[in-house]
Amino acid sequence: MVVAIVALTMGGRVLIKLIEGRPRSHQLGAGEDRAALVKELEAMRADRKLLAERIGNVETIVCGVDLELNQKLNRLIDEQRLITSGPLAVPAPAAPASVPGAPAPPPGHDRTMTAPTSPPPRSGSPGALVVGDVLANRYRIQRMLGRGGMGAVYLAHDEVLGDVVALKVISSAWAADEAAMVERFKRECAAARKVSSPNVIRIHDLGEARPGMLYLSMEYVAGRTLTELIASRGLVPIADCLDILGQICTGLAAAHDAGVIHRDLKPSNVLVGDRNAVKIIDFGLAKATAADGMTATGMLMGTPYYMSPEQVRGRRVDAASDIYSLGALAYHLVTGRPPFAGDNAIAVGFAHLSEVPASPRQLRADATAELDAAIARALAKEPADRPRSAADFRAAMMTPAVAKS
Repeated sequence: MVVAIVALTMGGRVLIKLIEGRPRSHQLGAGEDRAALVKELEAMRADRKLLAERIGNVETIVCGVDLELNQKLNRLIDEQRLITSGPLAVPAPAAPASVPGAPAPPPGHDRTMTAPTSPPPRSGSPGALVVGDVLANRYRIQRMLGRGGMGAVYLAHDEVLGDVVALKVISSAWAADEAAMVERFKRECAAARKVSSPNVIRIHDLGEARPGMLYLSMEYVAGRTLTELIASRGLVPIADCLDILGQICTGLAAAHDAGVIHRDLKPSNVLVGDRNAVKIIDFGLAKATAADGMTATGMLMGTPYYMSPEQVRGRRVDAASDIYSLGALAYHLVTGRPPFAGDNAIAVGFAHLSEVPASPRQLRADATAELDAAIARALAKEPADRPRSAADFRAAMMTPAVAKS
């Protein structure tokens, strides 16, 4: 009797695989034994392939977490510079309306407060602007509206158009290849400008104000993010869910028709204004602002709660990946929580790869069967099993009566 012991490390555990067989001379003479051995070898190859894929997934997720931590560290350094360079003036609170990139205010935050009379001191950071600064000889800064991982958003007056705009300023100083990032940023933004839809934010201008500082001006939208809406309203009425999701589908379909992939569709990238008017923001910018040379297997870009399995694996993404993110966003809007949760990004990422979330109707009885089925299909692990387009998702989620109207 011959016994082969194969040890595989998988998910932090050691799996021992025992293969029993007979001496080679006996195996060669017995077709059944040979078939059994071939079957065992195929199983071993499958296990090895799965192990290699899981290792690659872990590396991709860890690199994404590392990028996020570096962005937070850079933000903390910027804030520390402000503190040490002089008396720190409190930045203006969020405006009554949300703009691209503006974070959600804490519970109880008064959104009607006015900006401080004295502007914060200048910082050595390339992305630090103060009230009264004029960027690119055109945009006069009125106040900061929010700060994200790669820069800040300001309310600014466009002195050429004579209008108020949202100005997103991004620092490229942390990129491995700054010149390449600038070109990629311009290219992605130029593509996003081609998207024409009432449900997609309009981009006015883009450029490099000075070395290390990229800017993007866009229409100013009075409203709040879908994240804020869910937090304030709790379970949103199903009729409103269908209305909001329908508009998101319209904007997403227009982008895909123009050849633009969002890559980071999530509630905080959707603005909701009066009468549930929807605007999608930040098309293509996840790729445009990605640092080069992070890892050989690709870098995790996006938000773990809404990422497609192919994004988690660091693979190439297309419109089907956006459809998955749309399904995850819809799940959150309908049920009040994302489809998967975990203690960290790695746990959430693995859930997208292998777990099936509870049916929305299990968590909310008034969710329609059509909406439930559309979300489940959009969250399919394989891209080919998802709705073919955002328009297909919209048609599938509507009840027959709504679809005819």
